[in-house]
Amino acid sequence: MGEAEDSLQDFPLHAETEEGLPLPFADAILLTPSRKAAPLASRVTAAAADGAAVLFLTALAILGARLVSGQSPRSAGLLWAAGFLVYLSMFTTVPLLILFGKTIGMALADLSLPPCADGSRISAGGAFRRWAGTLATAVSLGLILLWTARDAAAPTLADRLSGRPLALD
Repeated sequence: MGEAEDSLQDFPLHAETEEGLPLPFADAILLTPSRKAAPLASRVTAAAADGAAVLFLTALAILGARLVSGQSPRSAGLLWAAGFLVYLSMFTTVPLLILFGKTIGMALADLSLPPCADGSRISAGGAFRRWAGTLATAVSLGLILLWTARDAAAPTLADRLSGRPLALD
């Protein structure tokens, strides 16, 4: 039992300074070297992974309804499924951005929303505006990205609406 306790003592819960004193989590993030702006290819990868997760969960809901009812959805049911897809995308994006600063797709693409200079994460309103900008980009089939494709450091619509650009981890 003593051996298990020894292995847990070295588990790093906080970053440390040169003097060995622990720093709060937000300060540890601020001390990392400056991050590069997220390239468009990484953003597309993250959006595709997030979209695949939402489509998978929506497909599971439709298949579950088919299993229970024994019928395929009608056209009105497909409209409800489309509404569910949008609703689900909001709830798989906004809370994750608020809590962790990244979505599932962003984690796979090594992207995140870095904290502000004061260490605060994105607000609920900022996360919602970021989701709305991403949704607008998806509805336009990515045409909005033509303005940002020419310059790697140019902010996307989601960056502008939320006021927080994505960065590479």
